[in-house]
Amino acid sequence: MQLRSLLDSISKTGRRALVVGLGRSGAAGASLLVEQGCSVLVAERDTEPAATRKPATQRLCTSLRQLGIEVHFGLDGERLLPLLSDVGLAVLSPGVSLESAVVGTLSRLKIPFISELDLAAALHKGEVAVITGSNGKSTTAALVSHALRCAGRSVQGSPSPELSAASASSGQEGALGPDGAVLVLPATSFELESCTILKPNVSVLLNLSESHLERHGSMERYASAKARCVRLQEKNDVVVANADDPAALSLAAASGAATWLFGRKPLSELLKSAQSAATIIDQNTSEARLEARIRGAVESYSLTSTALFGEHNRSNIAAAVLAARALGAPAAAVQAAVSSFKPLEHRLEIISHNQARVVVNDSKSTTVAASRAALRAVLSHFPGHTVILMLGGLSKAGAWEPLLREVSSLGPLVEPLICFGKDRTLLASHCRANGVASKVAANLREATGLALARLHSLERAVVLLSPGCHSFDEFEDFRERGRQFKSYVEAAGIEPCRALG
Repeated sequence: MQLRSLLDSISKTGRRALVVGLGRSGAAGASLLVEQGCSVLVAERDTEPAATRKPATQRLCTSLRQLGIEVHFGLDGERLLPLLSDVGLAVLSPGVSLESAVVGTLSRLKIPFISELDLAAALHKGEVAVITGSNGKSTTAALVSHALRCAGRSVQGSPSPELSAASASSGQEGALGPDGAVLVLPATSFELESCTILKPNVSVLLNLSESHLERHGSMERYASAKARCVRLQEKNDVVVANADDPAALSLAAASGAATWLFGRKPLSELLKSAQSAATIIDQNTSEARLEARIRGAVESYSLTSTALFGEHNRSNIAAAVLAARALGAPAAAVQAAVSSFKPLEHRLEIISHNQARVVVNDSKSTTVAASRAALRAVLSHFPGHTVILMLGGLSKAGAWEPLLREVSSLGPLVEPLICFGKDRTLLASHCRANGVASKVAANLREATGLALARLHSLERAVVLLSPGCHSFDEFEDFRERGRQFKSYVEAAGIEPCRALG
C-alpha cells in the first residue's frame, strides 16, 4: 500500500479517513490525517459519558472537534455501518484488537486499515527505527535518540507515547518533521499487531516474555504481533536482536534484514551468525564495558559512568549502541551518550536516597518479567539492603511463579510483599501458593504508607514500587501512578533526591 497516494486519493475524491478509538494515540493520528488534507471522523466504542468521564479525554474530544473532526461515541462493529459508506481508510488505535467487532466489519467491507504506528512511520520523511520487546523499549529508544542527538542528528519520537504525534507538527519544523530526522519509536505488541506496511530502517528486538496474554491469548500470537516490526525489512535494513533470548533470535531469523546481535556470548561466537555484534563484559562490576565489531571495525564502550544500573539495562545499552551505530552515529557520540544519559522517569527512578534508606519508583514495570528484573537490579546496586517490594494494580494474564520463586529463594533479603489495588487478593493468593509472605493494601496510598513505615524500622532497606500490573484500576496510566507514588512519599516527609538510576 502506497499510503501517501491513498491519502491523496481520499482527499481528492471527497472520501474520509476513519480513526477507531478515542485516546491520545487516536487523537494524534486524527490530527496528522487532517494535516494531510483528509476529512476525518473518529469512532469510539464507549458512550460519550463513559469515555469523557476523564478530563483528559474530554479535552481530546474538544480539541478534535475544534479541528473539524467528527467524533462519534457508542459505536462498534455493525453499528458503524452508517458512517462507512465514504470511508477509504481506517486507522486503528493500539487499544483496538484484530479480533474486535469493528475490524470484522472493516474486513467484510474490504476497507483497508492500518495501525497508528504505520501512519507515523509511513509519513515520516527520514529514517525510522522501531524498538520492541516485553521490557526495556522506552529506555532503549530514549538512549538511541540521545546518541543520535549527541551526533548532531535531528530526532523525533521517543519518548512520546503517541506515535503520530512524533510526525505531527505541534509547532515543529514541517508537518512531518525536517528532512533527515530520525523517527525513533518504542512499540508495544498492541501498536504492532495491526501493522500492514511498517518497514523500519532499523528494528530492535530486546526480549520476549509473558505479557498481554489477556489480549493475544498465547505466546505464539504475542510473538507474531512483535514480528510485524521485521517482516517487511530487506537486506539494506538492519535488525538488532538479543542473542541471549531465543524468541528474539527466532524473530530476527525471519527478517530479510542484516542481523546485528548483542549478548553475553563471546564476540567471535556472535559474529558466526551476524554481520555486526556487541558483547557485554564484566556485567555487574566497575569494569563493565561493551566490546563490539561493527562493519568490520573493533570498538569498545565503557559502562563505568552510566547511570543505568542492573543486568537488564546492560542489555538495553548494548542494543542501543548497535542501533545508534546502524543509524550512522559515530562511536565517540555513542560513548558520550552512554556516559551522559539520564534515566527516564518511572524506570528504576531513585526518588530518595540517604545511603541507608532508599525509595525507588519503577511504576513503568507492568509485567512480571520487568518486576523481576527491577528486583535483581536493586539487590545488585544496593548490597546489604533488604527490599520492600510493592506489587499491584490490574494483574495481566500470565504466571507470577518466576518472580515469586525468586523472592522465596532470597529469604530475608526481601520483606513480605505488599500487594495493593484491585487484584491485591489475587496477588496475595499467588504469594501463599509459592510460600511467600505478603500484606494487602486497598490502594497505592495505603501500600505506600505500609512500605514507608517498614522502611523506617530497618537499618538498610529499599522501598521498590515495581507493580508488575496495569495501573488502570486507580490511574490513567503508569505515569500518573508514579507521580502519585512520589507525592505520597513526599507527603510522608521523605527527603527527595535526583534520580540516580
